[in-house]
Amino acid sequence: MLKKVILVLVMLLCISCSSIDIKNRKISKYFTLKEAIYSNTAKKYGIKNNPSSSDYKNILYTAIRMDEVRKALRTQVYITSWYRNKKVNRKVKGNSRSYHRKGLAVDFKIKGKAKYIKNKLDKAKVSYDQLIYYPKQNRVHISFKKSKRQERKQYLIKKS
Repeated sequence: MLKKVILVLVMLLCISCSSIDIKNRKISKYFTLKEAIYSNTAKKYGIKNNPSSSDYKNILYTAIRMDEVRKALRTQVYITSWYRNKKVNRKVKGNSRSYHRKGLAVDFKIKGKAKYIKNKLDKAKVSYDQLIYYPKQNRVHISFKKSKRQERKQYLIKKS
């Protein structure tokens, strides 16, 4: 009986220790959960940007896909927006059907010229649904579908 109590206490201690810093936990080779759910907007307005379990699964899927992107680019990827729950999406005036809402879209920057990203991704045969380049911010939006066969490889350059 004492062994069982000690085992349960040790397990609870391990669980509580690991949950202290769960957001800094790696979800893929290059990305952490914190990068996926952090939002300046959420912080500013005191909104918790916690994903549902299905959105969390999408975030994990997207992290693997973003590893492919990161590997093809051969440089650090700086996430500016990834997952947005309904409240955060509304505050940033995002489209209600945005793939950010599902954890399947990522906005990011890299050092250097982001306009060359499409060429690097195409050369590495990295699939995506949408790739949008914002030249004024030197920022990129990329989104994925759950099935690569459904991805359109649509490329847009936004002037604003």
